[in-house]
Amino acid sequence: MVIHRLLAAVLLTCVIAPVLASDAGKKFRVKAIDAVESCRGLNKALAKAKQQDDWGDLYGFSLYTMGYLTAVNRLTANTYDIAGKKNTKTLMVWVENYCAAHPDDRFDYALYQLTLELHPDRAVVAPN
Repeated sequence: MVIHRLLAAVLLTCVIAPVLASDAGKKFRVKAIDAVESCRGLNKALAKAKQQDDWGDLYGFSLYTMGYLTAVNRLTANTYDIAGKKNTKTLMVWVENYCAAHPDDRFDYALYQLTLELHPDRAVVAPN
């Protein structure tokens, strides 16, 4: 049930070039729990996981990321899997590195940047 709600929220926030969905003022609502709103939050969750061996907050970011990417797969033309051959760990390391370098960015923007990076190497058809 939580996954379905998370996926529904992500479906509302999914944006990828060249099609941008938003209101007339080019604004859109990001649906996320407070803990998953910013790169700074991811950085704190990662530090907590490493220092206290408490991975709960970081798990929320991972779930949000996988839901976001699933929505991209669903809504992006000619896309079976935006991640191509990259696994979940590789994707999360990319996001962690991005957020370390851009702590003031919103987390959904970090994921948008990830999709731009992944798009050229995406899988366009399901494997046989």
